[in-house]
Amino acid sequence: MKTKIFLGLLCTSILFANTTKVTNTKELSLSIYNNNLAMINETRDVNIKSNKKQELIYEGIASSVIFESIIPTFSKPTTLYSQNYKYDILSLDKLLNKNINKTVKYKVQIAPYKYQIKKAKLLSTNPIILQTSNNIISNIKPSDIIFDTIPEDLLTLPSLIWETKGTIGKQEIKLNYLTHGISWKSDYVLNLDKTNTLTAWISITNNSGASYKNANIYCIAGDVKTNNRKPVRRMYKKMMVMDAQMPTITQKEFAGYHLYKIPFTQTLHDKQKKQISFLNIQDIKIHEYASISNSMYLYRFSSMNNQKFDHKINFENKLSNNMGIPLPRGTIRVYKKDDKISHFIGQSNISHTPKNQTISLSVGKYFDITQKITQLEFDQTKSSVMSKYKRVIQNNSNKTQIIKIQESNYNNNIKSLENTNNCKENCSMKKTDLNSFEYTITLKPNTSYTLMTKYQIDKQVF
Repeated sequence: MKTKIFLGLLCTSILFANTTKVTNTKELSLSIYNNNLAMINETRDVNIKSNKKQELIYEGIASSVIFESIIPTFSKPTTLYSQNYKYDILSLDKLLNKNINKTVKYKVQIAPYKYQIKKAKLLSTNPIILQTSNNIISNIKPSDIIFDTIPEDLLTLPSLIWETKGTIGKQEIKLNYLTHGISWKSDYVLNLDKTNTLTAWISITNNSGASYKNANIYCIAGDVKTNNRKPVRRMYKKMMVMDAQMPTITQKEFAGYHLYKIPFTQTLHDKQKKQISFLNIQDIKIHEYASISNSMYLYRFSSMNNQKFDHKINFENKLSNNMGIPLPRGTIRVYKKDDKISHFIGQSNISHTPKNQTISLSVGKYFDITQKITQLEFDQTKSSVMSKYKRVIQNNSNKTQIIKIQESNYNNNIKSLENTNNCKENCSMKKTDLNSFEYTITLKPNTSYTLMTKYQIDKQVF
């Protein structure tokens, strides 16, 4: 029966003579979140050789660990007296201090690029003072001291140190903890060509201060509430994992979030960025159009020239469009092919998007589609406002374009709103909410369209 330990923690720097290192990893899993946070689940084997009070050293824990989140579980009855996190690790000064009054080796230069190794007792470290059978030596540099071994109580990795009393024999220790410094995001590429292909990568960044060998990796999409901590900027290596026959990443709903399971173990080194293939979907139906959105111009003005339209790309995340899967938050980079090669045409971020939702990308501004707005009439009283203006929309490209114009008013004191317009031929209008209208215009190459709109608003007067 496994026993989980909960207790108050004592802080101590005393290291016991009876010390065992817990180093043999049996199983390792990482649950990685979007907000620079990960849950580490690790199982290690240890052979306890004494039933007396002793120290267990659990090496290789993340230096960005959230100490209060650590939960150890022992497979055999164990008393845990204290738990300490030691991140002040091995250094030359500590090695020197550990060898005071002990015999050490040191090197003496006897010719250019030639040294002789001698032995002496180390008496002091600042400055270095050595004692031989006949002399006291004080002109040795710390870097000239040679050590045969590293003392058992000096650590080369950030570690947990447990003061315990347990059962002799082999047992498992399961350790769960949270750490900052690990995050993941989705990176998408949308290729606009004959097949309209969407590929995606899960990008994992590890700056936690530890490496994770042959780990099962779970990526959790959703907004997990934590106390925010400012992220630390660090350098990392890049690694791409690509395989045409790679198993498919699976996903499922989990506790209000979406969990993505990578179907093979991965080694995630500290200060490394790793990408793992996630999606490869072809034959996606997309809709490209030019869009502009603004509030109704309910003030006096003369004209507005050379307004640019957003380049919009929409597609449905539905099974009927070869998709229908939850898409985690990330960046979609869009490429389009001309006669021979593909070119980058823009990018847009998406939020966590459930299936059966529309994905809308704004990738840039159209070069050849512009509009000029000129006000024709304006009148305002205490209880009403009227504004009439015309738009001249120009399509200077060699392609028929779909133009969408969104106009809205969000004032909360509107009593009534009347809309008069000339949207008829090659133009349609719909009301998208209480005080918003959308005009859709089909504009042939190298032509223009003049849209006339008049808004009469009566306001509530209190």
